[in-house]
Amino acid sequence: MLQLVFNPAAGKGRAKAALAAALALLDERGVPYTLHTTRCAGHATELAAATPPGSVVVAIGGDGTVHEVAKGLLRDGSTGGRTLGILPLGSGDDFAFSLGLPRDDLQGALQRLLDAEPRLVDLGTVNGEPFFNAVGTGFDAEVAERVRSSPRFLKGFSGYLYSVLVSLARLSEPHARVFVDGVLVHDGPALLVTSQNGPRSGGSFVFAPAARPDDGQLDVVIAGKVGRAGALGLLPKVLRAKHLGHPAVALHRGAAVRVEWSEPRPAHADGELLPTVAVYEVTLRAGALPVRA
Repeated sequence: MLQLVFNPAAGKGRAKAALAAALALLDERGVPYTLHTTRCAGHATELAAATPPGSVVVAIGGDGTVHEVAKGLLRDGSTGGRTLGILPLGSGDDFAFSLGLPRDDLQGALQRLLDAEPRLVDLGTVNGEPFFNAVGTGFDAEVAERVRSSPRFLKGFSGYLYSVLVSLARLSEPHARVFVDGVLVHDGPALLVTSQNGPRSGGSFVFAPAARPDDGQLDVVIAGKVGRAGALGLLPKVLRAKHLGHPAVALHRGAAVRVEWSEPRPAHADGELLPTVAVYEVTLRAGALPVRA
């Protein structure tokens, strides 16, 4: 019995349009399921937390839906024998990308869900909030914040690009100190600091091409002071994963990250906005979440 947690708002309507096809495929294969539909932000967490022990709980939506569902599975400190499944139907689907799940092939993603053996992936926390793909602070979090208010007709990458351009117009690069596994690795102005459990964020930005969700390590990418023109030139490089050779960009790896901004800066966990503060504590626990993918 699959427990399907469906977010009708995911992908600015993309998930809603695909639901009938997904259910038809399950019916064709004779797979039993129970469908739960979210009604508001945070509802997926409540629905997932109430599923029976041992269930395969499938997030039907984007990274935000996956984030909420997995948070519900872990509410009591363990999954209770439940396994996370994903049908990626959001705007970015970055966690699904890190797992190798096909985003534009619903039938292929469903087949993987039904056939794959469970695997263990790493679980992160930032200031006590769980995450599974990435925590970004600074510029990329500002972009994530503006994606929510982008025009509805801008879906997927176009919505992120719009938000990037608006954020560039209001660019800020305050001072930051960054520690990785207790070692100070940056002390100066910074455009952003992102801790990646998977390679991609924002639907297309490959911040950490070598990051893997099951290696027990975060890939910490720090972009220092680059200015508006430098940031505009850097963004296409991030899309092509060619930015790590830039003199203002550094990559570090570790399981614990502390980011101290000189002023409160926005942050996101898997695209979900966090309370804005000046200090972010990020930790990673290896192999803590079972996933069917």
